[in-house]
Amino acid sequence: MIDVQIIDDFLTPTYADFLENQIQDRNFPWFFNSVTTDGVENQSNLNHHGFVSVVYDVKLDGGWVNSPISIMLRPFLFQIQDTIHAKKLMRSRIDMTVCNSSRVLHSPHQDLDCDHITTIYYVNDSDGYTLLYNEKERSDQYTIMKKVTPKKNRLLIFDGAYYHTGHSPMQHKNRILINSNFS
Repeated sequence: MIDVQIIDDFLTPTYADFLENQIQDRNFPWFFNSVTTDGVENQSNLNHHGFVSVVYDVKLDGGWVNSPISIMLRPFLFQIQDTIHAKKLMRSRIDMTVCNSSRVLHSPHQDLDCDHITTIYYVNDSDGYTLLYNEKERSDQYTIMKKVTPKKNRLLIFDGAYYHTGHSPMQHKNRILINSNFS
């Protein structure tokens, strides 16, 4: 199992630019998400919101969301799957948090409650670090293993058992990433 790996320039520059332009297009189908971390209850803070666009979920009939973005991202997701030698895709979604005047740290979490590999692909340059913690169990006090800067065309790969979280940006309009989970 992979612990933590970072691959810069994961895609060709032209494909990375294309994805960024498509996802930041004013007609992109974003859906408001009042709680940025699924399954984490204590997010009463007004700043714990964002936007999401689901691409794939194994729980859906056929898995793939029937949308142009889902079709466009299939080669990208297959490339990640081959890179990490995963058996199958379990979930993939595009997440966006928006600029906030204070540093908003979202709740530590695991994406799924089974063995999996998590990947985070940064669509754009932004602030709002991703924090990976040493803990693989819920804790009252997490210790930081790694702090990752959102850099366009960077792929972060890690054992999904590690708790992790992110910050909303303060110096950029948004922080956009593609979060995927593989078995």
